[in-house]
Amino acid sequence: VAVLLLGGVLGWQAYDGHRQRQAAAAAALYAAYLQPPAGHSAEALATRLRTEYPRSSYATFAAFGEAKRAVEADKLDAAEQHLRWVVDNAAEPADRTLGRVRLARLLLDQGKPQAAQSVLDGETATGSSALAELRGDIARAQGQAPQARLAYQEALAGLPAESGTAALIRLKLDAVGQP
Repeated sequence: VAVLLLGGVLGWQAYDGHRQRQAAAAAALYAAYLQPPAGHSAEALATRLRTEYPRSSYATFAAFGEAKRAVEADKLDAAEQHLRWVVDNAAEPADRTLGRVRLARLLLDQGKPQAAQSVLDGETATGSSALAELRGDIARAQGQAPQARLAYQEALAGLPAESGTAALIRLKLDAVGQP
């Protein structure tokens, strides 16, 4: 029993040490991604993060950063690939949800409401005003005013009445009209 216990403790310590070294290496690589050293590109460092440490939050952060850069450079296909990577690989459920919302928004902005809807299908995050608003925007783009109205009302329910976002959603609600 003592040998098994000692083996278990030593095994756990080795595993924990490995995890800590992996986390430190991912953090260092992410720091380099944020301020690439001479001769290195942020894109290459982000690719290394996704390849070498795919389950780390740093890889997810880098993928979000690369998606943002791609949108700013009007490379929407690349942005879509980065966001799909987040949806498929992020370790944290909240990051996957955020990736779905951003991907659906990107697709909707490209005039692909059906594709945007399919990204959100099965997304169960409740209480998210941003998600409800996006569902309303998709329904509106598909000409489904009653569904858009319900989604916008759900979005409003989760926001303080005096917020700027609530005012914007009220404008969208007015645009779909009354039943």
